[in-house]
Amino acid sequence: MGNWSEELHGKIDEQLRDAREKDLRFFRIDEFKRNIARIDDFSNSCPVCKKAQIDVTETVNTIDKAVNHLGKQRRDYDRLITRLSKHMQKEHGFYAPYYFTYLISFFGIVGGSLLGYGLMQLNAKIKLELFLVGFALGLLPTYVWGHLKDKKIRKEKRLM
Repeated sequence: MGNWSEELHGKIDEQLRDAREKDLRFFRIDEFKRNIARIDDFSNSCPVCKKAQIDVTETVNTIDKAVNHLGKQRRDYDRLITRLSKHMQKEHGFYAPYYFTYLISFFGIVGGSLLGYGLMQLNAKIKLELFLVGFALGLLPTYVWGHLKDKKIRKEKRLM
């Protein structure tokens, strides 16, 4: 972590020292601080991170208004943190907790439901049971697969 990010972390802490803990969690201040440090680390090799330093600096100067008042600063802050999160995920490989578990499980649910529907058509007497078997056969392995991918992300310390 460089001087730039440490300076901004200090400004954020100073401006938000009276803010409620609930607001800090809601506005994802900790995630914002982590992304500031990552931007500082990647700014030498990534032009998007270099450009984001300017936006982040402007936002940090008005972060108390963004957290405590409705309006343009809050909208700009929300857009910035979303843009930073998407960039960190897409370009640098940082993911939200349980990202792969949820994503892959969703496709398992869809595939399992289709499998269950196909099995339902085979036997008229036990339709619901066959649908549930197909659903479970789709969900369980994909949940485990997603969990293992998330575990790997945690081990590599690439959580958002």
